[in-house]
Amino acid sequence: MKFIRDPLYEDFIILDNTLLKVVEHPSFQRLRRISQLGLVSYIYPGATHTRFSHSLGTVYLMDEIIKNLEIKGFKIEEELKISMKISALVHDIGHGPFSHALEFTLLNIKHEELTKLILKNVLKDIIGDEICNNVIKILSGEFEKKFVNELISSQLDVDRLDYIRRDAFYCGVHYGLIDVSRILKTITITDDNKLAIEEKGKHAVEGYLVARYLMYWSVYFHKTNLSLQAMLYSLFKRARDLIEEKCDIPLIENLRILIEDGVKSERGLKAFLNLDDSDMFYLFKIWTNSKDRIISDLSRRILNREIFKVYDEELSIEDIEEIKDNLRKEGLDPKYYLIEKVAIDTAYEPYNLDGESSIKVILKNGKIVEISQALPTDTLKALSRPIKKKLIFTPFRKSHQSA
Repeated sequence: MKFIRDPLYEDFIILDNTLLKVVEHPSFQRLRRISQLGLVSYIYPGATHTRFSHSLGTVYLMDEIIKNLEIKGFKIEEELKISMKISALVHDIGHGPFSHALEFTLLNIKHEELTKLILKNVLKDIIGDEICNNVIKILSGEFEKKFVNELISSQLDVDRLDYIRRDAFYCGVHYGLIDVSRILKTITITDDNKLAIEEKGKHAVEGYLVARYLMYWSVYFHKTNLSLQAMLYSLFKRARDLIEEKCDIPLIENLRILIEDGVKSERGLKAFLNLDDSDMFYLFKIWTNSKDRIISDLSRRILNREIFKVYDEELSIEDIEEIKDNLRKEGLDPKYYLIEKVAIDTAYEPYNLDGESSIKVILKNGKIVEISQALPTDTLKALSRPIKKKLIFTPFRKSHQSA
């Protein structure tokens, strides 16, 4: 058993022997070398925390919820407790460096699928077949007791409760200061085994949903962060295109194996588990000397924080053509240097009460309602409106000003 200090919680994170075996495994220790927020530290310098610390925080919250549910009289079998805690612990183990940018270009597989591969092929011998099968069901949202799935993936899960608060703490912003303790103590289970909140916790949950909205638009969808993501995507897309064209491009060994064998092979999975942020930064340094101008230029820009300009206003066809002409004059292919992204988020989706993802509140009279119906204001109804922004990223302004 091990006791770990965490700056977010005024308590120790306690790892029993089973959890400790998972944490000590190289596949999990690798998360120490994977940034939780990618290149957000280019904007908020304190945001250097890792997926390792987030995963520990998530298992802490799951453990607290289990304790609180048992105090309220809910019986949770020992095997299910272990399965729930391991699910919380490993939910992000499939993330690679610069997660989504790499997933959708060079890896061509989602981190959720990678997590299941790691469980089946690497961790099964540590946690056992039964626990492994339970964890995969939970992470897939297929476990028979619905509240267990919802604690891992829903609009009120332990993943979000930790990362909203943790990311705010390390970014140095105050939007994510949510009352996690109150939420944990008021979580309960309905008669049909779904997750719910006691009425006295409704304002803490309301505050959490407002905090989530603020964090998305001030941190995760920060224009500079989206620009960096767009640059990473263009860099990896160019690398993929060159590889498909059989062009010579320098690659580190683990990435070469992943591209040649695929991550689903034994050799490919081993290569993935040996890949982390430091490898990719080293590769960017190598790529700055590439014969391919696009690879070289984008790598240099990312390393030196020469970030693409952002247009968040509507551009006419003429404006777009002017930008393309400016890029071509500089010998820059608009395919990689004019990037459109749509940022869209709904802070809370108030589904019908019978919907799988609605946050339910048990009123003092025993009636169960969707949370926006339990609040005296229309705050959550306003947050249920999807916000959509179309953004364009490019090195040059229309007036041909350099980045």
